[in-house]
Amino acid sequence: MKYVKRCGFWAALLAAGLALAPGTMVQAQDELGGAKTLYVNASYDEALALLDKQAATAGTSGPKASEIHHYRALCFIALGRTADADQAIAASVAADPFTVPDTSELAPRVASVFSAARARLIPEVARASLAEGRSLMQKGDAAAANRRFEAVTKLLSEPGLAGRADLSDLTLAATAFAELTKAQMAAAAAAAAAAAAIPAPQPTPPAAAAIPPPAASSAAVPAPAAASRTSSAPSAARATSGGAQPPPASRASSGALQPPAIPPPGFVPAVPILQPVPPWQPVAGVFGVTGFTGAVRLSIDATGKVTNAVMDPSVYPPYDRLVLAAAREWVYRPATQNGQPVASERRVEIVLKPR
Repeated sequence: MKYVKRCGFWAALLAAGLALAPGTMVQAQDELGGAKTLYVNASYDEALALLDKQAATAGTSGPKASEIHHYRALCFIALGRTADADQAIAASVAADPFTVPDTSELAPRVASVFSAARARLIPEVARASLAEGRSLMQKGDAAAANRRFEAVTKLLSEPGLAGRADLSDLTLAATAFAELTKAQMAAAAAAAAAAAAIPAPQPTPPAAAAIPPPAASSAAVPAPAAASRTSSAPSAARATSGGAQPPPASRASSGALQPPAIPPPGFVPAVPILQPVPPWQPVAGVFGVTGFTGAVRLSIDATGKVTNAVMDPSVYPPYDRLVLAAAREWVYRPATQNGQPVASERRVEIVLKPR
């Protein structure tokens, strides 16, 4: 049975079209507008013919493609072709998941079809967008990553999705990563502002240029705490720690790579005695086939007890909480300086492998 929904909006649209001269009406309406008019007039098959033609040239992404598939779905619903309508809604969501169709003018039965379809499709879109944001964050593009995380939080705040228990971890992760990338962007902006405030070096006078500079002094010996930043590589099920390793070279504000810290003579880093890593149990979907990496930086006192633990960088927010809770129970043989126990730091890399 065909369903026809007439409303003030469409009546105004038709009145505006009829007010045009017959010769200019077709010119004023594009084919999508013509398909909408055919839909309002219950000419569903004719509307679908125009919409299918538009879909073939509109591509698979963007607001226009999303709108075309939205009206295709409306026509299919009116014709009782439920399976085709479901595919059209899926195509509309895939083309532009962030444009929520206005279903207030539709009958409750039709509106419920769209709401149920989005509630089923949007979570996977959100998971894929979160994974893409994670990848961008690991590549150092905090701004692009932040846009992905903000988009995820927007998607999951839709009516019908907000508050769903099965999406709570996904919402928490997106929110945490959004805040993390905001902090990274603010830190980068502050560093750029500080660098811009430093006056440019003055050119050396010609007379002074002929005077050879004094010999450069040797690099300063790092403190024991800095020298003990070693890396171990635990997997999802176990922690494996090797011997003392220097931390990865860090990138200074000038962009130059800094050499790894060299332990001072007589320094021996802390050695793990008990360092279990929480089990990784990824949820179904994108997370089941996605790996995550990060690290936890520890402060270890002279007795081998962990006194502080921070993520550096984050692995995955819901899992970070488990790591930090476990890290505070880890036990080490303390670092020593010339045979005497001393406080130190240690960086433990975390690798979560996909299924």
